[in-house]
Amino acid sequence: MLFPVGGCSSFPPSAEAKVQGSVSQRALSILARAIPASFFAIACWAFWNSFLRTGKWTSLFWMVSEGVVVVLLVFRRPSRSVSRRPWDWLVGIAGSFLVLLVRPTGGTAVTDAAGFALQLIGTGFQLYGKVVLGRSFGIVAANRGVVSSGPYRLVRHPIYLGYLVTHAGFLLSNTSVRNVAIYAAAYVFQFARIHAEERILAKDGEYREYLRSVRYRLIPGVY
Repeated sequence: MLFPVGGCSSFPPSAEAKVQGSVSQRALSILARAIPASFFAIACWAFWNSFLRTGKWTSLFWMVSEGVVVVLLVFRRPSRSVSRRPWDWLVGIAGSFLVLLVRPTGGTAVTDAAGFALQLIGTGFQLYGKVVLGRSFGIVAANRGVVSSGPYRLVRHPIYLGYLVTHAGFLLSNTSVRNVAIYAAAYVFQFARIHAEERILAKDGEYREYLRSVRYRLIPGVY
């Protein structure tokens, strides 16, 4: 049996580099699961408490939706490649969690029923997208396999479309300068996140073929 002697590794340089790269990739994968899963678990607890306090069904729907995220993050398939760019990690995390800073208000731009309907439709659609994406779900830009079925035939980022509709419904029912500012900042990061994800995935020939068949990223006919 060989052991390191005098601070030198017993592995050839190429083998040692390969082992170190594997360990580094595994550490990134664990962080990419643990950090967002923890935040989403906290969000689920907050939504549950909100439902108990207010009786609003939208809080319960959000809890179920984000609970699915926790499960998908923990049990997702290994990434083929994960972005190492700090900016990509920042936009992934900020795009996901800034929206949790919005708060209910007394001001409304539409009736509560209209806002609730938009939130219900948006939550249902993004939940559908999560189920179809399954174990390929993630927060940080990475290649976890290409999914092109279900809502992914309509736009390339149907989960984000569902969130956009949900957030629009919430904002219309809870209009304030604070909420408008938070959503504006969150979607700056969200659009950057979309481009980061597509930059990583475009290295895959299967995804480049998918880009040719599904033209729009987020809003059919617009973007």
